[in-house]
Amino acid sequence: MIVTALALEHDAVVDARGVSTSHVWRGNKVHVGRVGTLDVLVFPAGGMGNVGAAQAATLAIGVWNPASIMLVGVAAGMQDTGEDLRRGDVIVPTQIIGYELGKIRPEGFERRYEVMQSSWELLQTARGLEAKDWALSVTAPRPDGQNGRVIPRAFFGPVYSGEKVVTDPRIVEELQTAWGHQGIGLEMESFGVALAAWRGGPGFLMAKAIMDFADPGKDDAWKVYAAESAARFAIAVLKNTSIDSEPDRPQAIPIASPQRFSGQIKVAFCRRLADSWKDLADLFEVSPYERGRFERGDEARSLWEWLEVREKLPALLKVLLAIERKDLADLMKN
Repeated sequence: MIVTALALEHDAVVDARGVSTSHVWRGNKVHVGRVGTLDVLVFPAGGMGNVGAAQAATLAIGVWNPASIMLVGVAAGMQDTGEDLRRGDVIVPTQIIGYELGKIRPEGFERRYEVMQSSWELLQTARGLEAKDWALSVTAPRPDGQNGRVIPRAFFGPVYSGEKVVTDPRIVEELQTAWGHQGIGLEMESFGVALAAWRGGPGFLMAKAIMDFADPGKDDAWKVYAAESAARFAIAVLKNTSIDSEPDRPQAIPIASPQRFSGQIKVAFCRRLADSWKDLADLFEVSPYERGRFERGDEARSLWEWLEVREKLPALLKVLLAIERKDLADLMKN
């Protein structure tokens, strides 16, 4: 699954991937298609910010259970890293540093950093890409013309993730000083998506391209080029990864709206399920964290509602037969 925050980023990914099928799901237009051996869904988070991105990623993971999830788009770069970072280059985090949490003291704000990791497998795939795998495919015109280095490059290192658009060099200096001037970029969604992936199971990787340097001269001149650069890089990662295609992954359902079940069916199902809820939870890969939130003594109802929110109820028919509860499968059919 590829998650994007902005419509421009979404369109760049869809164009870079090629042939796909679009669906409207809960008001969002999502695209499904093949990338190499993988089935890939492009999902719009619907806006900027870690909170919204985390919510969107959690919802999408719960519904489609992807093997991996990538966040793709545009970001700000850091100019004091000792590296030749330029607009249009792709940044890939080895660490995602959340910097918004903190404590307000009389003498000022004390940041309490939180750190998430990228998927080792996806990160190694990204490190192994060459320019011919992605950079030479970018077709958007460079705002700086053809002078100087015109082929984008990829850089790897810590990336800062917060809730605000930054144009203040003092904030950049504060972050860089705290992290030994190792950070290569700053953006607004990776910590939220990484947290959702960490709790939900799939591997995570971010690939964003530099459109500015978080300074007062920030503008949108490089936005189109950066969006395509990041999209081309992300698609190349997926084409070259060794992740196996899993057409029968649990919880993966068709995007078309599933059927609904009446309250009478729900009541009868929950009364008769008994301890079989544990087998269903295993087959639907409900995490221990989620099971712990089920109401004690009423786990069957909690499981039904967990499946209902994720639009997984139609999948019950097949799974009930697998645990030899044909009686309940017949109840739902009728």
